[in-house]
Amino acid sequence: MSTSDVDNPTVDLRWSELFATIEAKFKASNIANEKWYLTTLSAITTTPELHLCGQLYLYLIGQHAHSTSTARSELIRRMREALFKEITLVGLPKPLEALLNINKFVSEEDAECSFTREGWQRDDTNHARGMDWLKSIYAHNTSSLLALFKNHPDFGFWVADITYGLVLSDRQVLDDVDTELVVLPAVMGQDMPRTTYWHIRGIRRLGISKEDVGMVMECVRLVVEACNLTLKQVPDVGDVEGDL
Repeated sequence: MSTSDVDNPTVDLRWSELFATIEAKFKASNIANEKWYLTTLSAITTTPELHLCGQLYLYLIGQHAHSTSTARSELIRRMREALFKEITLVGLPKPLEALLNINKFVSEEDAECSFTREGWQRDDTNHARGMDWLKSIYAHNTSSLLALFKNHPDFGFWVADITYGLVLSDRQVLDDVDTELVVLPAVMGQDMPRTTYWHIRGIRRLGISKEDVGMVMECVRLVVEACNLTLKQVPDVGDVEGDL
């Protein structure tokens, strides 16, 4: 990107229209409208088109809701937390690239520098917090999930203590629904059939309706298809209804 692009940033019409479409779908649902960009950001981060994260940020700060420096700083905090949660779902490189694509449009006035995991310990409290959150998503399926890692304790540790303990169960910035609106798009956007099924089921267990989960999944498809990707393996929202 040239210096002039950074000095005079604009949102490409194609992406502005995509973001507006997704925002409208959330507005027509029972999910709080301000959560739409978490799903959009998460879906983008599964694609190679990580520059779109910067476009999303520009679209958002052009709205009245983010017209103050305080609001923009809070926006950065929420977007950064979503990307941090995605590290455990898509790996580090894509969330890192996404953050850098956002950061080049953030003014010094709006910078948000909090360190949410400072002082984190891998202790019994962390493990318990992670297991509590895992059980809220997996419910009676928790034991069968953990049994998958009986012969692979490193993976069991990563799921319980890192993915759920350190990352997903942290509610300092994003609430439970926010988190699943990041997790479901992250696994779905990678065309992962089993983990997508688990997290369709998980977000339904948080009380989000079948219709609204279907809307979220439609938005994920809009993003990945706009990035010239095709999802071929993910289940439908209705596939989990007998397993809630």
